[in-house]
Amino acid sequence: MLSYHPEQRKPRKGPAPKQWAAIALVIVALVFILQNLAFVRVEFFLIHSTAPLWLVLLITLAAGYVIGRFSGRRG
Repeated sequence: MLSYHPEQRKPRKGPAPKQWAAIALVIVALVFILQNLAFVRVEFFLIHSTAPLWLVLLITLAAGYVIGRFSGRRG
């Protein structure tokens, strides 16, 4: 027989606070990217090129996401 315990929580509907924070950070990053559309010189090891700043920022954001996902830290 199942009984109700006051310390049990009801399932949450909608995104958790951490998810809201992540959504807000992505929106801020996208606004920042869209405001920086100029071409810039990019140097990576021995590769020199020009690229739109938004693309460089987007790649950097994606790399940070991947590093965060695979770092093993959970919080």
